Amino acid sequence: MTGRVGAIALGAALLVASPALASGDVFHGWSKDGTWLVFERPGRNDVSELFFCPTGSAPPKWPAMLDELDRLPEAGLDCVRFLDANKAPYQWRKLVSPGDEGPSSKGLSLSAELVTDGETPGWLIEGSGKPQLCPASGLRDTSKVQRAFWHPSLRSSAVIIDGTFHHCAVTVRPGKAPPKRR
Repeated sequence: MTGRVGAIALGAALLVASPALASGDVFHGWSKDGTWLVFERPGRNDVSELFFCPTGSAPPKWPAMLDELDRLPEAGLDCVRFLDANKAPYQWRKLVSPGDEGPSSKGLSLSAELVTDGETPGWLIEGSGKPQLCPASGLRDTSKVQRAFWHPSLRSSAVIIDGTFHHCAVTVRPGKAPPKRR
């Protein structure tokens, strides 16, 4: 019995340590008008899933073939998923851009600390007025924002926290641009 339990534990440890599973999500970007986005989630056996997701209540202005496909909830959005990137819309990469990358952009910034306690964990966007909380599930006290992205219109923010993609529609207005760090 001990040998069997040891083999199961070793197999589970190898799954957790697998580079494909540990590498995390990749954000490819938003459409120019910001009505949709694309991110990638690594899976098992070196297969990455592509997610094409509308970002708001307005119908996305994306390739027409996506309107005909089923959507499923992912990262708080209703997304079209492709298990085979070769079946995604032709030249989709040319239709998206990651926008500005960094902790701040044009008068908006991410708070240095994540909200990990309370009913709604997430990240804070600060501008003029009251900060906006963007929800993110599965946060721990040790969670960190690894990358942050801003749509050029400042209507959307996306982050990678602990390897997982999260998106938020921005409602706070830009404030005074933060001083440049040296």
